Amino acid sequence: MSEQLSGRADRVSIGDLLEGLGRAALGLGLMIPALLALIPLPGPFGMVLGAMIAVIAIQVMTGQTRLRLPRFVAVRTIPSAPVAVAIRRFAAPLRWAERFSTPRRWLPLTGRVARVALAAPLLLMALALALPIPLGNGLPAIALTVFAVGFMERDGAAILVALGLSLVALAWTAALIFFGAEMLDWILMALR
Repeated sequence: MSEQLSGRADRVSIGDLLEGLGRAALGLGLMIPALLALIPLPGPFGMVLGAMIAVIAIQVMTGQTRLRLPRFVAVRTIPSAPVAVAIRRFAAPLRWAERFSTPRRWLPLTGRVARVALAAPLLLMALALALPIPLGNGLPAIALTVFAVGFMERDGAAILVALGLSLVALAWTAALIFFGAEMLDWILMALR
């Protein structure tokens, strides 16, 4: 990659960066927006991050093993210095995740057929992230992060944990919606 950087004024294209990551790009593509969703950011960031994850989930549903970007995004270049900083910052959490993961454990849960089936919970978690619900991003983001580790390490046990976390996240999201609607109804009744 250093040859690519030297001729382009210390910039790297997003497509080249993902190509260098290989099969791990799909898992990292899930992990990065999921980790960003854990940061309480105001505004429509949950919707944007949820949409990004939905696009990745659709690629998983179609059987892709590598993250594919539209050409207009892949040819965009970004400065290599911030990329190097981001790689260093994400290295520590990835090493931590690898300690708890066992590669190639329960492989049928990480194979191509299983991944296609796993696209449904990924889409549901993306939808949960996109909903503008206070305190609603945490559990879906954690479930997506565990899915990402399972995909990167091909760890079926991590996938099972992620599925369990997804169920909890969906129950939490439903509870927040229900109690939010009840609270709104109570407020409207009080205002009459």
